[in-house]
Amino acid sequence: MKCRVNPHYMEKLYSFYSPFYDYVFGKLLGPGRRQAFKYLDRRPHQKVLEIGIGPGSTLEFYPPKTKVVGIDISASMIEQARKKAAQINSGSHFELKVMDACKLAFPDNHFDAVMAAYVITTVQDPQQVCREILRVVKPGGQIIAVNHTRTQNGSFWGRVEDVMAPVFVRIGFTTDLDVIHVMKKVGINVQQAVACNLLKTGRIIMGTKI
Repeated sequence: MKCRVNPHYMEKLYSFYSPFYDYVFGKLLGPGRRQAFKYLDRRPHQKVLEIGIGPGSTLEFYPPKTKVVGIDISASMIEQARKKAAQINSGSHFELKVMDACKLAFPDNHFDAVMAAYVITTVQDPQQVCREILRVVKPGGQIIAVNHTRTQNGSFWGRVEDVMAPVFVRIGFTTDLDVIHVMKKVGINVQQAVACNLLKTGRIIMGTKI
């Protein structure tokens, strides 16, 4: 049985993390975030949605003159992100909103790219989040997710991830979800997955909408 994520618990947990999130998780998760931006198109004036923007850890990495819409379930995280956005002078426009990733308040085919770092394993309905990502990105648009993804069935590490999932979900994410499988299942055309972070425990998963 997959470990279930409680959305209310996650909202409270990440609100608690908001003042010091970058200090606690920066060294552990930051490298994957930074590396992911190497794969984002550098075209100016493109509109990018970042799901799970947190305290604005990635804002400085966007190419100049990008239209960034960032959402997070935590109002405290969005407050921190707005403070960071106010200090960035790159010609980019940052629009930051409190929003549930399962219910994106945007029209179909609206964004040139969607970024989602460490989100899919923190939500109650990963498939719904991936369906929403697919819905709001334009055909041919980039989809870049950074996440831990469960090791294949039958492996030693896959069994370890299953056992440890209830422990890690208390910290803020689950380890027993095959993120790549979920993305493919909803129709995202996954093209590449690149290892990242300490001990290569994360993946930068790149796809598109056909």
